[in-house]
Amino acid sequence: MSKDKKERPGDMSVASEAKAAAGRPRKLDKSVQTAIGARLRAYYDGVERETIPDRFVELLKQLDKKEPGGDQGA
Repeated sequence: MSKDKKERPGDMSVASEAKAAAGRPRKLDKSVQTAIGARLRAYYDGVERETIPDRFVELLKQLDKKEPGGDQGA
């Protein structure tokens, strides 16, 4: 980069622009936010209705027994 380019105020390289933007949250259009929210709700509503497999329930019970203060009577 030439010396005169470095001295111009407001002139940023691509790397420094990316670095400056990294700390700022990006704003999404309201319609995009709404669409993302609707899809996430639809997905997680379905996940919430699923039953927990028995093997997971058993694993959780075993973990509770091993942890201090866990459910000792189960």
